[in-house]
Amino acid sequence: MKKNFFTLNKKLKIYKSFKKSKFRSLKHDNYFFIYEEIFKFYLKKKITLVEIGVANGGSLFMWKDYFKKNSKIIGIDFNPTAKKWIRYGFNIFIGNQKEDSMWKIFLKKTKKIDILIDDGGHTNEQQINTFNSVVKNINDGGVILFEDTHCSYLKNFGNPSNFSFINFAFSVVNKINQNNNKKLFNYNYQKYVYKVTFYNGIVTFHIDKNKCIRSSAIDNGGKILNANDYAFNDTPFKHLEKIKPYFRKILNKFFYSFLKNNLVYIKFIYFKIKSKKFIKYFS
Repeated sequence: MKKNFFTLNKKLKIYKSFKKSKFRSLKHDNYFFIYEEIFKFYLKKKITLVEIGVANGGSLFMWKDYFKKNSKIIGIDFNPTAKKWIRYGFNIFIGNQKEDSMWKIFLKKTKKIDILIDDGGHTNEQQINTFNSVVKNINDGGVILFEDTHCSYLKNFGNPSNFSFINFAFSVVNKINQNNNKKLFNYNYQKYVYKVTFYNGIVTFHIDKNKCIRSSAIDNGGKILNANDYAFNDTPFKHLEKIKPYFRKILNKFFYSFLKNNLVYIKFIYFKIKSKKFIKYFS
């Protein structure tokens, strides 16, 4: 493990910035290559970075050293003593991340953010409320990064739970992928989040309204060779799929639609029963 850690991190710019900080910062050893993977695209940009959870101030100096010198680094903490970092040139805001009133005041001043890192209290309520409060204020191309998501599995945080932060993140993925549901597509997450990345201990939400579009199939206009679709060829629906185009021709629109919708329902039941054989992969 030690060898793997040094192989991944020793030469990374972000790890060097971490070691350079004269004040204490506590991070998991696998975070640095994740930081580098996500944040390297922002190195030449003047950005606004917000980190929740200031503690001993070490990570504030790490971010300051890592990013462009005129970037704005802002810390949020519940502990009023964090104000001492103002004298080092950091913007510090005191408040409780689970309270809407705090975010309302903070975002009125800060307005737009490029990167938000949540290394705060790690409770489900704090993490979920942080996401919902800031998602609209992240610039296109920006990221919301949550650390220590293993807390979603710890009893100390009331987990595992159906309402853990990690399950909330899964629900965002589900909503993004329910592309064919027009009503759900208008849900806030789909207006802002186009990608969610899961790592060991970290979840990132990638924000860009320009990429949040309902996808639809397009045809390149190439030559049609009448290749048969074998998607259901190993199921009881093999022959039904082949004669479906025939029914489309001989039945009126109403009866064909009725037949098609009932076939979908029968398939749903069939595949639901078949999927139970895979339960071992979900335990």
